[in-house]
Amino acid sequence: TQIEFDELQTKISEALDVLPPKCRQVFELSRFEEKKYREIADELNISIKTVENHMGKALGLLRTSLKEYLPIYLAFVLEIIKNKG
Repeated sequence: TQIEFDELQTKISEALDVLPPKCRQVFELSRFEEKKYREIADELNISIKTVENHMGKALGLLRTSLKEYLPIYLAFVLEIIKNKG
């Protein structure tokens, strides 16, 4: 439902807010701006390995803080798939 989706969006925003600043910046460039690791590394003047480390940390922290919302996310995705078919 829309309420569940809104709740999930809020929790994702809250989870992003607690990421360390550089970690969040790398995550957002990768996931929201769809930049490749090389592009992020060049833009931030850091190594690709540092980008990989930030992404690994971000994904781990997000996975931990959002694990209880996986059922809501899956229900939302399944509803989208059902409505397209």
